[in-house]
Amino acid sequence: MKLQEISYNGYRWINIIEPDQEMVLYLSENFKYHPLDLEDVLSKVTYPKIDAYQNYLFIILQFPIYEAVRRIYKRAELSIFFGQDYLITINNSQLTALQNFFETCRIDELARQKFMRHGVGMLLWEILDSHMDYVFPIINQKNDLIFQLEEEIFENPELKDMIQEIMILKRNTINLRRILSPQRAVFVDLGNKHPKLISEDLRVYFDDLVDKQDKILSQLETAMAYVNVLEDANESLITRSTNRVLKLLAIFSVAPFPLQLILNYYGMNIALPFQNHPHILGYINAALFVMGGLMIAIIWRKRWLS
Repeated sequence: MKLQEISYNGYRWINIIEPDQEMVLYLSENFKYHPLDLEDVLSKVTYPKIDAYQNYLFIILQFPIYEAVRRIYKRAELSIFFGQDYLITINNSQLTALQNFFETCRIDELARQKFMRHGVGMLLWEILDSHMDYVFPIINQKNDLIFQLEEEIFENPELKDMIQEIMILKRNTINLRRILSPQRAVFVDLGNKHPKLISEDLRVYFDDLVDKQDKILSQLETAMAYVNVLEDANESLITRSTNRVLKLLAIFSVAPFPLQLILNYYGMNIALPFQNHPHILGYINAALFVMGGLMIAIIWRKRWLS
């Protein structure tokens, strides 16, 4: 467990990284939290939530982090204990936005004054707001990737199967929506149901978090619709290209059929009409050219090659 603490004007912010049993003992002895909350901090809770008690709130939120090796977004959990004059954040050091924010406040007195002078309620909003602002560039990056794939699919003269890239994009869009959408209820709860700890004048700030959450989810819904269109378009283009290849193969296999029929007919080892005629070879060659030209004319007139 790594514990750091900063304070300003009677308000405390404790940041705990890599929680373990030592942390549970520390919180139990110094803050008397409910054992179930301490258990949730160490367990992998798969959903955001907020538990309200007489003198503190216990909040679990989740934010996306990128795993470069697997090229996917996964969830990173942020646990928060929020009291009258203190704020405790607990995480696994994966949330760089939180670590950067804490480090700024730790080394910069002006930052501490700016973010902590109005109380821990305002500090909580600043932390959550910074994490929502951290999500927007991720959404913009997904939109840029969608436009890039669109150009690859529709404007590249060399047709390529982009299904793997589309599936990665689709999976990440689904993951982002799965991670972010459940905590809207937590933001609504924070702004409306705990006047003892979050004053009335802070409600507008937490309502702003709800608005940002709605914008993010709306953009994800739009991105998901675009991804589905790209997937359908890619499959249609690949199917059309495959069908053209099959059509060409069918044409080139059928076109020589009349010629092969004549050659096989006169290749039989039996008595055939005109086989002893002195110009029979010329007649066969002429028939082959005529039949070949006729097949080409039919294919051209039917526009089977277009």
